[in-house]
Amino acid sequence: MASSDTLHWKRNLVLMWLSQLLILSGFAAVMPFIPLFLKDQLGIIAEGERGIYMSMFYFFGVLGYAMFCPIWGSLADRFGVRPMLLRGTFVTAFIFPLMGYVTSAWMLIALRFLSAACAGTTAAAQTLIVKNTPEDKQGFALGTLSTAIWGGTMLGNVIGGIVVHYYGYKFTFIACGIMYFIAGIFVLFAKDDFKPEKSTASPYVEKIRHYRRSPLPAFTVGVWLMFVLFIFLGFVRYFEIPYMAMMVEIIDGPANAAYWTGIIGAFVAVGALLSGVVTGYLADKVRPSLLIVPSLLISAATLVLQACSHNLWVFGGSRTLMYFAAGGLIPVFQKILSGATPKRKRGAVFGWASTAQNVGVMLSTVFAGWVIFAFGTRGVFYTTAILTIAKVFLKLV
Repeated sequence: MASSDTLHWKRNLVLMWLSQLLILSGFAAVMPFIPLFLKDQLGIIAEGERGIYMSMFYFFGVLGYAMFCPIWGSLADRFGVRPMLLRGTFVTAFIFPLMGYVTSAWMLIALRFLSAACAGTTAAAQTLIVKNTPEDKQGFALGTLSTAIWGGTMLGNVIGGIVVHYYGYKFTFIACGIMYFIAGIFVLFAKDDFKPEKSTASPYVEKIRHYRRSPLPAFTVGVWLMFVLFIFLGFVRYFEIPYMAMMVEIIDGPANAAYWTGIIGAFVAVGALLSGVVTGYLADKVRPSLLIVPSLLISAATLVLQACSHNLWVFGGSRTLMYFAAGGLIPVFQKILSGATPKRKRGAVFGWASTAQNVGVMLSTVFAGWVIFAFGTRGVFYTTAILTIAKVFLKLV
């Protein structure tokens, strides 16, 4: 018989899958096209200048997320994951449409900071799944959830590319908010078997613990080492992502850049979706670490192809292969992290892991902004290939 905290895991998985599908659809409908929005709506034309603004846009977005994600994770351990999901979906649903009305890049950046600070739905959904899923099904559940993430990305890229091309950016931001709102409705029907832990210690002992409490959580050395790995993972994984639309524009020209960015992004998401299913399944069957090195080597090779491509078919095909090879690696690392963490601390641990990854993303936006300003958009893709090879050596060490 299933234990009381795993009775609803299938129901939760379906609801979180639908919720994340809509959230990522809304997110992917606007994010890939921000470089084009800066050019077409805000008049920022120069490649280097746009690269700097894109760097700041992602930097402050990740900063807001990294600052508040541990707070939401700790609150989830105290009050349950479901309230955090409801907060993230409904509040963000009202912030995204405002981006369509900005008149300067800094207004856009400020709204991105607010939306990221109020979000954190993916980490919360992963926490809900991990807390309410049997141990031997967690790899499958996380892998399945990642298919919603990449499926939503695929759908969002198609929607965004078509809507931006035919109806403009403002309507796309409004559609994003609507999808977030509907995702929140699905969360309302999720079940979180949350039971707050009651301390058995005396008030005197609790008072001593309060004054001895460290500002950092008491995780094991292995968990802290995993956080370092998540920082580097975030640094490499998102290094070139903000600049895909600019690369499409360089290869094919500005006329249909939004349309082709959406189409390529959709095929990339298909590759990542399949990767999530295959990798999540294999993570339950073989040692997860055996999946990492081959995926990274293929990613490095395809990044070189993307950097030197002068044809959209080559660029799109190599990018799709890259995400098929490595798109499901995040669930692998989460599976390893979950195995090293007591169930009662997984909310906080996943919150900190998400922050660690986003610290890496935040650092990568600063460095990538400098690279694109000094060496252009292709230089960002070449640099990502070098960093991916470095990640292989780090894993081997």
